[in-house]
Amino acid sequence: MRRRVRSWWSTRLAAVRERRDAGISTLEFLIIAPIMLLISCVALQLGVFFLASTAAHTAARKGAQTAAEYQSSPGAGAQRARAWLDTVRVVKGAQVSTAGSTGQRVRVTVTGHVMSLVPGWDLQVERNAEDTVERNQ
Repeated sequence: MRRRVRSWWSTRLAAVRERRDAGISTLEFLIIAPIMLLISCVALQLGVFFLASTAAHTAARKGAQTAAEYQSSPGAGAQRARAWLDTVRVVKGAQVSTAGSTGQRVRVTVTGHVMSLVPGWDLQVERNAEDTVERNQ
């Protein structure tokens, strides 16, 4: 019995000595996988941020164009911006403001939050657009 155990043990040791790098690929995967996952999440988060930023700017621009039309009002522009944001649903908790508008220029500001893929990130987006009010001369 003792001889069998010793023979089995020496066979196992010889196998291990021949394969010095046995299991190294698993260890490499365990080290690299979390890093690659984090990089992927950050890249996706940046993509979502730029998508929300573009959507907020487009809504502000559409609102400013609508409010600048002949015989329109800043309220109509804000309503148009909200309607467009409701259709795309990218900016969460979007607020539309026409503060800063004058008789000659209209200003529409869109603020809101970006959907978070990375825990702990609370990204906000704020974009505005201005346009000259059309007048009949």
